[in-house]
Amino acid sequence: MPMGYTTVHHNSFKTNDFKFLKFTANIFTQKSTSMDNSLTRRTKNIIFKFEAHTTDESNENTSFTLDFEEGRYRQKELVGLIRDIAPYFALTEKEIASLDRSDWNRRSFCRISDAHKNSKGDYGELLLYILLNTFQNTPKFVTKARLRSCTREQIKGFDCAHFSLESNNTVSLWLGEAKFHQNFSTAVSSALTSLSEHITNSEKIKSELRLLGGEIEINKQLEPEKYALLEDYVNGGKSLEKIPIRVPVLITYDSDCIKNFHGSENADIENVAFREMLLNELEVKFKTIKEKSWPSSKNIKIIFFIMPMHLVSEIKTMLDQLEQVMKF
Repeated sequence: MPMGYTTVHHNSFKTNDFKFLKFTANIFTQKSTSMDNSLTRRTKNIIFKFEAHTTDESNENTSFTLDFEEGRYRQKELVGLIRDIAPYFALTEKEIASLDRSDWNRRSFCRISDAHKNSKGDYGELLLYILLNTFQNTPKFVTKARLRSCTREQIKGFDCAHFSLESNNTVSLWLGEAKFHQNFSTAVSSALTSLSEHITNSEKIKSELRLLGGEIEINKQLEPEKYALLEDYVNGGKSLEKIPIRVPVLITYDSDCIKNFHGSENADIENVAFREMLLNELEVKFKTIKEKSWPSSKNIKIIFFIMPMHLVSEIKTMLDQLEQVMKF
């Protein structure tokens, strides 16, 4: 698949006027298990889209950054955001409606894997969930955290199951991958391995769609004909080649640029020197992605989300400590 890389234009970067990516007009309104307005506003005050143009036609590859506060990259605030959004990620619509709010966090964190903090993929998936909901207006149609907790051995496919309805009355499925890593090259290599296994095996994709098709939770959010359209795409025997699939790939890494500015009086995402340095760093990262031989399929579009961090290990440690408290 020929992949274009993103060029970030710092002169279009505004912290108070961010325009997020849009496809053709979405024709649904999010409710229920979608994040509430307060969390959405808070997300947009913690995570910012670094304005970009890309050489691929859809211009969908992009990058995100946090802001600084008193020289500190706001990773603690990101952890707090993940804590509060976890119920929307891990609980179903029915559970959100029936559980006491005081039980949301404990129940949702109990669905996080007990694996070592450097092995589990849950928090990368949760971060991808946040980006898709906030910046793509693309809700989940299956709570994979619940499905995984019930059928651990069966869920070995993509990391998310979201969808968008387009103005031409078609559905795009969003089946993504999250690589919450410290090292960029390792994350890219892992993504390439995962996608090569998934995308090149149509039987695996169809098997996962069949599993997801029996678990659609989103019907109360949609008009009956729109729900039927979604169900037809995942459970209606339609040719896989006729189902548009976007594969968002989230890649995090420890950024030299952010390390360089962390603790500095010039640490600010509006600082020209910071923006130029991050621009150059991201161009190299997207160029690295472009040079890889990604698997291709005429109905599948791979989209890259890159999110540089100060120290991914620090985030994972904070999340691990939080998880141990929230499960009890």
